[in-house]
Amino acid sequence: MAGVGDGDGELTLPIIEQTSSSEHHYELMALIQSFGGIAEDVHVIRTIMEQSFAITDTLRQEVQQVLDAHAQSAQEYIRQVEEPVPVDYHPFTSMPAGTTVRDLPDGGRLFSLTDGAFLRVFPDGSMSAIGEDGTPEAIAPASGGKVTLPDGRELALVSEAIKVTHEAAGIEGLPDGVEPILGSQGRYTVVLPDGIRIDVYQSDKAIAVANTSGTIDVIGISRVYGIGEEVQSRSISGGAKNFKASESGHAGMIEANGTIHMSLSGGLDLVIRFPEDSSGDGGDGQSPVCFNCEELD
Repeated sequence: MAGVGDGDGELTLPIIEQTSSSEHHYELMALIQSFGGIAEDVHVIRTIMEQSFAITDTLRQEVQQVLDAHAQSAQEYIRQVEEPVPVDYHPFTSMPAGTTVRDLPDGGRLFSLTDGAFLRVFPDGSMSAIGEDGTPEAIAPASGGKVTLPDGRELALVSEAIKVTHEAAGIEGLPDGVEPILGSQGRYTVVLPDGIRIDVYQSDKAIAVANTSGTIDVIGISRVYGIGEEVQSRSISGGAKNFKASESGHAGMIEANGTIHMSLSGGLDLVIRFPEDSSGDGGDGQSPVCFNCEELD
């Protein structure tokens, strides 16, 4: 470094030597420059590694999601194997163990029982049994919500299967949502919202009204009487009759052909019609409806 002054009294700054007298100066400078390049390379490598780690973690999460989905599917399959889906035996509530069912092209169903018997249900709800000889045998309509096979076995029907249309039961004026059911051959039952039950006996052209109080009114062209209460009737022109129940308050008129017009005490008006070929002799093999067989004229 040079001096701090000169002879003229002027101040001079120190002179810093810009070069090294060391014989390794240039080698050191080259190393420093090399280290700078290495640091930049290290930064690039670090950035690439971080990106790689991020991609790897994303892939790991995606793979884990796939594995979890496969595990869930496997568990669902195992559950279905261990807990098989119950067989749909509609229109029956249940069938003997081992029964198989097949849907037919016409909309019906064929049930194969383990003893070799077959039961066919047609789209209209009628049924036939097919025995070992292959001969079909018609099954009688449900009675009490059950059908009886030729061998005596009984099968219970779901409630929807024993419901019939208002026209089939011959009842007009029923509230929405109230559907008649087939109780037995020629007998239809309907329960009204207020608890009154009406049984229609088509072969006898008569009805039985069971009131919530426990009384029963039997109304028909050939008989009008009450159980637990008096039902008065009177013949009118043309062979018709009118009637009125003393306690329940039901009243109405019976046409000569058997059609019943009935006004219930709750305000509901019903018309019950019977098939033209109905007769009062119990033509379906059943005795005429009769509770105490005491008629009121």
